[in-house]
Amino acid sequence: MARFKRLLALIGLITVSVLPSAFGDDRTDGIADPAQPDTGATQPAGLPFQTKLVGVEDRQLAGLLQATLAPLVAGKRVPETLNGIERRTQSHIKALQALLRAEGYYGGKLTYDIDAGVAPVAVVVNIDPGPRYVIKQYSIEYDGPGSEDPRLPSIIGDVGMALGGAARSDFVLDIEDNLLRHLADSGHPLARANDRQVLVDHADRSMAVTLQVAPGAVAHFGPSTIQPMPTVDEEYVRGFVTWEQGQVFERSRIDSFRSALLDTGLFDSVAVERPGALNADGELPLSVQLSERKHRSIGLEGHWSTDVGLGLEVFWEHRNLLGKQEQLTLTARLEEIRQELDLRFRKPRYLRHDQALLADGIWGNQDTDAFQGPLATGFVGLERQVGQTWTLSAGVLAEASNLEDFQGTQDYQLFGAALRAVRDTSDDRLDPTRGTRLRLELTPYHAGGDGEIDVLEGRISGSAYYPLRDDSRAILAVRARLGGITGAESANLPANRRFYAGGGTSIRGYALQSVGPLAPDGTPLGGRSLVELSAELRLKLGETLGGVVFIDGGNVYDDTVPDFSNSLRWAAGFGALYFTAVGPIRLDFGFPLDRRSIDDSFQFYISVGQAF
Repeated sequence: MARFKRLLALIGLITVSVLPSAFGDDRTDGIADPAQPDTGATQPAGLPFQTKLVGVEDRQLAGLLQATLAPLVAGKRVPETLNGIERRTQSHIKALQALLRAEGYYGGKLTYDIDAGVAPVAVVVNIDPGPRYVIKQYSIEYDGPGSEDPRLPSIIGDVGMALGGAARSDFVLDIEDNLLRHLADSGHPLARANDRQVLVDHADRSMAVTLQVAPGAVAHFGPSTIQPMPTVDEEYVRGFVTWEQGQVFERSRIDSFRSALLDTGLFDSVAVERPGALNADGELPLSVQLSERKHRSIGLEGHWSTDVGLGLEVFWEHRNLLGKQEQLTLTARLEEIRQELDLRFRKPRYLRHDQALLADGIWGNQDTDAFQGPLATGFVGLERQVGQTWTLSAGVLAEASNLEDFQGTQDYQLFGAALRAVRDTSDDRLDPTRGTRLRLELTPYHAGGDGEIDVLEGRISGSAYYPLRDDSRAILAVRARLGGITGAESANLPANRRFYAGGGTSIRGYALQSVGPLAPDGTPLGGRSLVELSAELRLKLGETLGGVVFIDGGNVYDDTVPDFSNSLRWAAGFGALYFTAVGPIRLDFGFPLDRRSIDDSFQFYISVGQAF
């Protein structure tokens, strides 16, 4: 509202500050434009009329003019006479002229013609906007306490703006807002604009602006108080503070503080209030007002496919277990191929602000075509954010299994390390439209039990998303995944640690684990290396509906590195998308292009979120 009032004031100031030149007679010729829509009142009483705007070729400007006119005519009392229609039209022209000036067209000319021989009466407003003026000069003058500060910007280039831009009212206000933000970020949070002088030179088709600013005395951060909260620990909140008392005031530090607290997901709102004057020590005390969100949630997810059947996932989550954003998630998965309980704990800002403590434990039973039996895994480690896009994690891994595969039952106890690096620049977790993802994993481990082996396992996967249209309604998504294991033969590896391919998250069109080495009876054996490639075109056909076509390829090999003499197996397919607030629901059909006797003619998948 404050900015709107300033905009109106600026338009008025510009209107009375133009240098002599002539807008000329208001009744000059215009250019007809039959594409312009009609707008007008149609009430039965009085003398109904319709107004048409013609002559503006710029579609954006034409739309702004039409939007300005619409509320001036809609629902208004219909004039009784032609003189009333003319007076109404003249008032419309004043509003349209003000809009042209606000958009930088200070030489615009408007005329109108009234045709009383038709019903309703036709009013045609001819608009010649003329050339758009530019800002040629912008002067900043300081007055009052703080004016002697040598850091005060003297030209608009100091605040990231440049001369030569269109002389729009919004642009003039943007320069002023940027200046005040710059001052607030360099010790002058109480700065204010006292006066603004705007002169328009029609001969030069330019604007000159002089802004008088009271910067206020240099301010320093004062004491900070944080309102009591029901569950979140106050000291934890103070850990997000990026300033110290007595430090020169910088508004960007408060903005970063607010953003970081909101990113925790613990709060609905974060407000940092300050007084309108410095205290006796030249400081600004701060008061932090917080509104907590609910910290517990439960959820249910499901999927279905022809190769693994129905899968359900029920989870419970607490996002503030001990008052410092500790997250505990308990998930139960019930599927035909696995039943497991997953417990995950995450403590952020552990020992340092960019580091988290992780602890995971999974207990369950596997029942796939490749292997069956109980399996338990555990992990404890640290996760650290590096820069804006990288996340690194490292920890210790333990696993116990008693799995039956084609060779019989294998009993293993596994101990090792899990190292991971993830880079993510994508714009959405469930429905990315641009950016890339890269994931590197290295797992050295020792396995004892039915065999003693020392193994090094490595994986690398990446995906990229390319919008083919500016509105992101057509997305090309590509993915690649590679893996290799050294230190033991495939037959000596724990069955769950081998590579497998095929299924809804791998090579669609082939059944789960069915791509790669097979036993004589068709049982998947798995391997020591993996290659997977995918590409798909995602189309959004409306607000909620879309479609996708895809092609997948890959294979699993018994060697440590892929043996490309054994060609990749390919599949292709199509699907439908239904977009919801939590992500797209996909229905996909995949068809094996290198069909074997063990392969079905197609596979069908239902899932939430994109395939990758």
